[in-house]
Amino acid sequence: MRARYRNAKDTRWLYRLEDRTLKYNRFANADRPMDELRKIADRVWAAEGGSRRKPTIRGTDGVRYGGKQYSFCSGFTDIVLARAQRNVLVLLHELSHALGPCVHGAKFIKLYFRLLHKWGGYNRPFLQSVAAERGIAL
Repeated sequence: MRARYRNAKDTRWLYRLEDRTLKYNRFANADRPMDELRKIADRVWAAEGGSRRKPTIRGTDGVRYGGKQYSFCSGFTDIVLARAQRNVLVLLHELSHALGPCVHGAKFIKLYFRLLHKWGGYNRPFLQSVAAERGIAL
């Protein structure tokens, strides 16, 4: 039960961070066509994915939760980007799931923040300070 509570708490923290803080990066949050996002995903996967098969990236309505549509990664093979979340920030979030950690814990944050810095244009010292507030060293 403790792990489930911790995972839920980590998830809420990360989603709040994305909604309140990470949204101010214009490059990462700009709406983009699916073709452009797939090309970005190809470059990220070529550099980060090793010999693993790149997940399929589809644009659909996503999954409905709390009155909103959300993107998701199903296993390691399928990424669905909801219409209102077709941007680099969400793509990198879902690619982080496809590359490894399923839960939003320290390993996920380290990978996700590395991708945000390398591919999303986020400032590394900023990401380090945000992670440090959670007790995570990048």
